[in-house]
Amino acid sequence: MEPLLPGRGLIVSLIFFLLKFSTAIEIPPSVQQVPTIIKQSKVQVAFPFDDYFQIECEAKGNPEPTFSWTKDGNPFYFTDHRIITSNNSGTFRIPNEGHISHFQGKYRCFASNKLGIAMSEEIEFIVPSVPKFPKEKIDPLEVEEGDPIVLPCNPPKGLPPLHIYWMNIELEHIEQDERVYMSQKGDLYFANVEEKDSRNDYCCFAAFPRLRTIVQKMPMKLTVNSLKHANDSSSSTEIGSKANSIKQRKPKLLLPPTESGSESSITILKGETLLLECFAEG
Repeated sequence: MEPLLPGRGLIVSLIFFLLKFSTAIEIPPSVQQVPTIIKQSKVQVAFPFDDYFQIECEAKGNPEPTFSWTKDGNPFYFTDHRIITSNNSGTFRIPNEGHISHFQGKYRCFASNKLGIAMSEEIEFIVPSVPKFPKEKIDPLEVEEGDPIVLPCNPPKGLPPLHIYWMNIELEHIEQDERVYMSQKGDLYFANVEEKDSRNDYCCFAAFPRLRTIVQKMPMKLTVNSLKHANDSSSSTEIGSKANSIKQRKPKLLLPPTESGSESSITILKGETLLLECFAEG
């Protein structure tokens, strides 16, 4: 190993000394400092099962900074007796005692002393409503064996993530395979229906795990008319021809229901995963 030159050894020793000295430096209490935000909340969601909701803002400075808030761009004062504040801190709590939707909005914290003002990032306080399917009368669906059909779900909007399930009234999952499948939007596609698909309790369930909420759409009735029970006036030749034409018909693309809407374009960030769906009848 090459020995260190005297000059190089002196430089190395000086570096170690400076590092050791710098770690021991503490700013004396007499030195004044502008305020600096050291802790703050991000997006805060008011979950219905929480006891309270805390919006944080902590800062350091000398002299000790004082705190103020804005809500939706306007000054926000702690005049509501329900708000619990902390001494020498900008943090406050909102107890979950109902009517918390009054506090929904975008907050910003300011810490100030005679040397300056520090401003936090925007903190959004979200009070989600309980998602619900609309009360509606769903007309029964009647199709012939071999026909394609789409059962719409149209889940309500709510705090993501959203999980969708198709089950019957007994909470048994509707079996899915290459013939029966669910789209990303939650609609249930049948490439071709069979007589066994007839039932009066197709139910779409939307689960919102962050809200601990599951909601159910009104049951849908689907009747599949078998070709075996075709009109008695039809000859066996006509029935056989009809059945054969269904089995061998050309595949066509299945479009989403009108009420579900359709998108011709989608924006995605680089590196994210994109799933493109294509459903066909046949």
